[in-house]
Amino acid sequence: WDKVVFVLPAFEVRAGTRVPGTKAELLQRWDTGDARPFYGALCPRCQAPTDYGRWWALPPTPHLRVAYEAAWRDPWEPFYVGPARGVPPFDERFLQYGFNRISQACELHMVGFRFAVLDGAFVVHRGFKEAGGFHGGREAELHHNRQLFRHFRAELRQRYPDSPRRC
Repeated sequence: WDKVVFVLPAFEVRAGTRVPGTKAELLQRWDTGDARPFYGALCPRCQAPTDYGRWWALPPTPHLRVAYEAAWRDPWEPFYVGPARGVPPFDERFLQYGFNRISQACELHMVGFRFAVLDGAFVVHRGFKEAGGFHGGREAELHHNRQLFRHFRAELRQRYPDSPRRC
C-alpha cells in the first residue's frame, strides 16, 4: 500500500443545492440534474479515468472501501489521499488554473503509484464550473501552465530515466 493513492470521486453541485452527505443523496442530486462530475462541462477528460459510470453502478456499502483501480491517463487530475511519505511534492511552479493536479498525477504515475478509487467517500465543489465563470486572467494562466507542463514532462524523463512509464 505504500505506492497507492486513494482517489475520491469529485463532483460539483448546483449553487444553492445542499451538499450531499451520502452517495444515495448524491445519486438523487445527479438524477435531478443538480450534481455532476467535477469539471464535467469544462474538461470531462480531466476526470474520466475515475470512471463515474462504474462508480455509480457499485452496490451500496455501509463502509469505506477500495472499489477498483483506475489506470492513469493524461490529462487526469484526481483528488486523492496518499501516504505521508513517498508522494512526490507538489510542484509549486503551477499557480492558479491549469495543470497543477495533472502534473502531480503524472509524476505519481511515473514513479509507480497505483490509483485506487474509493467507494463510500467523495468530494463536492459548491457550484457548477462553467465557461466564462472564471476571472479574466485565467486564459493567460492556462497558457503559461501549459508551456510549463511541456517542460515539466521533459524534466520527469530526466528525473526518472529508468521508469517505463511516461506522461
